[in-house]
Amino acid sequence: MPNHWASSRLDLHVDLDAAGGRRSGLECALRSAIRQGRLSAGTLLPSTRGLAKELGFSRGTVSAAYGQLVEEGYLTTRPGSGTTVAEAPQRPSA
Repeated sequence: MPNHWASSRLDLHVDLDAAGGRRSGLECALRSAIRQGRLSAGTLLPSTRGLAKELGFSRGTVSAAYGQLVEEGYLTTRPGSGTTVAEAPQRPSA
C-alpha cells in the first residue's frame, strides 16, 4: 500500500499503518501530520476522490476519515470549497 500522496497542490509523506484498518491508519497519519506541523493551518487537502485514487482506497474510506477529523476539530469543510486543516484543532463540543 502506498504511504504517501502527491497532487498538484500537496506532496506529503505520511506513515500509513493499516494494521487497525485503512480508515484508522489514514486518520492517524493525517492527525500526526497536523500535530507535527507538516500540514499547516489552512492547507487545502486533496479531494476525497483524488486521494482515494492515489492511495488505492475507496472514496468512502477517505470520506469517513476526513469526517472523523472534522468532528475532532482537525479539519474544516465547506461544500464547494474543499477540506482544509483547521486553524487550531479543537475538541468537539459535548
